[in-house]
This record gives sequence, structure tokens and C-alpha cells, in this order.
Amino acid sequence: MQFTLQELGLLDAPPEPEFDNLSLLACDLLDVPMAHVSILDHEKRRIFYKSQNGHPAHLAEARGLPMQMTYCQHVPLTEAPVVVPDAREHRLIKATYASVGGPLGYLGLPISAPCGTVVGGLCLMQPEVRSWTKGEISRANKLAACVSDLIRLRAAMLTSERLRREQRDFTYSISHDLLSPANTVRMILDELKYEEDRLTADARGLINEAVGTLGRMGQQIEDVLAYSRTLGQKIVFEPVNLEALLTDILSDLKSAIDQRGAAIKRGPLPVVQGNAMQLRALLQNLVGNALKFARPGVAPVVSISAERGAARGELCLAVADNGIGIARADQARVFELFGRLNLRDDYEGTGIGLTLCRRVAENHNGTISVQSDGKTGTTFSAQLPVLRP
Repeated sequence: MQFTLQELGLLDAPPEPEFDNLSLLACDLLDVPMAHVSILDHEKRRIFYKSQNGHPAHLAEARGLPMQMTYCQHVPLTEAPVVVPDAREHRLIKATYASVGGPLGYLGLPISAPCGTVVGGLCLMQPEVRSWTKGEISRANKLAACVSDLIRLRAAMLTSERLRREQRDFTYSISHDLLSPANTVRMILDELKYEEDRLTADARGLINEAVGTLGRMGQQIEDVLAYSRTLGQKIVFEPVNLEALLTDILSDLKSAIDQRGAAIKRGPLPVVQGNAMQLRALLQNLVGNALKFARPGVAPVVSISAERGAARGELCLAVADNGIGIARADQARVFELFGRLNLRDDYEGTGIGLTLCRRVAENHNGTISVQSDGKTGTTFSAQLPVLRP
């Protein structure tokens, strides 16, 4: 993907430590009083200082100069190093020096965008005449390569973010488009069921099977939509009352709790900084799974608790059950998208819920893990570095 210099944060952008540190390192490594990373702005015919070190106050504040007033224009224009022992005698520089003055010693090394185009230079300046050695030029060139690598890394991160956003939007769009016709077909089949007395037993069986299939398809689409909402979005943190959140979730799951005769044990839960919608999805999936994966003939016992994590400011949110458990060999893949460990006929589900839980934990800069002996229960623990507001 191609990005503009503005999108890469190279023009009209605030100073950044990553670039500033390279200018500072250039001064220390080459023993010069001034250095900067310059970017050529063709449209405005100026040189912009992405980073700088040792400049006079007025120049540091301006963060650049018109092209004709700088030596730095010649690095991107020639796409080659500009080595100047004495500005008064250099064929490219002497006119600028005669017009506006400047340092006598100058060394400019090209820096490039990911596409390979030279967009500016790492520039070092010495007030006095300076004979640059091959070793000094080589070291400066390596520093310039570091600047180019930093630009490439930034482009890669922007590409990754854009692809993730496009993937999320595509997934949401296609899932939303599939949901409407699926619901329409299901409504038609439901209407046909009212004509059962006019249908053969085989026809009734096929209709019931189709309704069940569409129901599972609709649930899978809904789960994909829920998962897509957690991808590539800027997360807004706000105070979230986990106690109230759990109460709402248990109210929504009351039918399943009553049907299975489940016992719910809940410890005190704090108010935290997080995203309410996503934390609700995490808790609801974990509690729902604890109810679903019960051992035959054994009433589910589900415990929800929170305690301080190992790290300062970390919350360990745990949901434990006495269900069928998860074999150790399978625990590494329970969070994979569409990863199912049980037959669909035994336990309903789409294989998306735990992937969504992992994504929610990651969106909160946390992790989620599973512990189980594979026979008599499972504990899911979300380590979330969220603090009390």
C-alpha cells in the first residue's frame, strides 16, 4: 500500500522520540553540534524538519526552511549523499552559502520511503570546515538507513491497521447481507409448518431439519457480526460496573440457568475502566459456556470472581465450572476461530465465542487462559490491566 508523507507522519507532524533519538545519536556518534531529519515538501517547496538536535531557537521553532535557503534540498533532488567539507567551494552548496550563509561543513545522507523514493535526508552540520572520513560517512549512512527502516516500519503498521479495518468492514457487511435472506427463508419455512396437516411425514421432517439448520446459520452469522465489532476499532474506556453487568447477564441467561438447575456463585466484582459492550460479551460467553458444557446428569455450578492479578493494577476475572472439562491437548486451540472440540449434535455452538473473548482481552491489553484437568471442570481467567477509575 502507498501512503502520503502526511499519512506517514513525516510532514506537518509533531516531534516524535523515535526520530528525535536518531538525530541526537547522529550528533553523539559523529561529534557534530547539529543534526536533523529533513523531508522535502515538493508542493510547498520547503524542507520540513521531522526531527532536530542542536538548532538555534528560531530554527527549532520554525521546524524547516524554504528549499532555496537549505543545503538539504540537494539530497532528495540528487538521490545521493551530499558530502561538503567546505560550503564555500562545493558546486551545489556555494550559491546557497553565499546567499544566506550557513555551516561550512555539511553531510547529507538519503532516506527513503517504502517504495524506494528518496524523500529527504539525515543531515549533519559543522560550523567549521570539516573533512569527512570514509568511516564517518559510513556510520552516518547506517543511521540514515535506520531512519528509512523506521519509515518502513510505520508504513507496515499502517498497512496492517488498514487491512484489519477492511477485514472487519467486509466481515460485517457480508454477515449482515447474509442474515436478512436467512431470516426470510426461515419465516417462509415457519409459515409452511402451519400447513403440517397437508404435508407428508417426510416433508415435515425436512422442514424441521431446514429450520434447525437456518437457526444455527443465523446464530453463526450473529456471532461473526459480534466478533467483527471487536476488530480494528478504537476502544473507548469508561467506568464499567462489573457487578451490575453480571446481574444483567444472569437475567438474560435465567431461562438456561433454570432449565439446567444451575447454581451460580458470585464474588464481589469491582468497577473498572473498560469497554462495557466488550466486557459484557466476554462475561456472557464464559458464563454461557459454563452452563452449556455440563456433565450429563450433573447440575452446573458456575463461580464468577475477581481478584488482583500478579501485576500491579491488573484484574484477574475468573469463571469456573464443574462441567466436562477440556483435555490438555485441546486447550491450546480453544481460542481459535471456529475451533470446536465437541460434536454439534452434543453441544450447540459456532466456535466463535472464545475467539471473541480472546479478542476482548487483547483489546484491553490483557490475556485470557484456560485451566482444566480434562474431566471435572474448567476455569477461564482473563488477566486485564484495568484500574479502578
